[in-house]
Amino acid sequence: MIRHSSVISLPNIRLDFSQKIFREDFLLVAGGRAPSSAWLQAAASGRTLYCIDHGADACRSANLTPSLYIGDGDSISADTWDWIKKSNIETKMFPIEKDKTDSQLALDLLTEKKEAFIVLSGGFGGRFDHAFSLLYAFAGTNLHGCIADDYEFLLFLRDEDTVKLQLTETPKSISLLPLSSFCNDVTIDGVYWPLTGATLRQNEPYAISNRLSSRDNSVTVKNGSGTLALYLCRDETSLL
Repeated sequence: MIRHSSVISLPNIRLDFSQKIFREDFLLVAGGRAPSSAWLQAAASGRTLYCIDHGADACRSANLTPSLYIGDGDSISADTWDWIKKSNIETKMFPIEKDKTDSQLALDLLTEKKEAFIVLSGGFGGRFDHAFSLLYAFAGTNLHGCIADDYEFLLFLRDEDTVKLQLTETPKSISLLPLSSFCNDVTIDGVYWPLTGATLRQNEPYAISNRLSSRDNSVTVKNGSGTLALYLCRDETSLL
């Protein structure tokens, strides 16, 4: 889908990139904690939908038909596998014994999409090693995108990215996580503890648990260099 837009819309969040134009939108649904069907349906609107292994079960539950299934088939339900075949969904199969995870392989398929925005859901919850692997695999692609569901949102900011978030709900917390050794010239406005031109170090990630302070429910973040994650938690009691 050709977008030619700097604005990305997700449930409860609007992102405005001042210096980026996105021409395609993708939604990848992985096999971690499944978002609600309502959230998934809203997020899928206007996006090319891919499912990753067990993520196909979430798509089927939400009555969403992906254009591509990616995975090794080791965690998808038998009923959903029958649905994939009956729906003539394109499949890209991989062996169970392999070096990369299904989600890493899905991201590899999109590495040439330099002007796309990738939303990956089903990436939170479950095993920490899977979440860690996905976080740094996504960070290492240089793709623009986020990991998101009903309760958590993590946006990747690259060199010289500036983004304004317009929020319809006040998040429980707002954090900045340096994913490279250093993130330089980092600025965040619209929060109780703003930063201006700060250097954030991966081994000293102190810029967490901030709070929204702006009257218009907006936050602006600028990243000078490095790979920075902007993380929002909507309701931490739902994560327990």
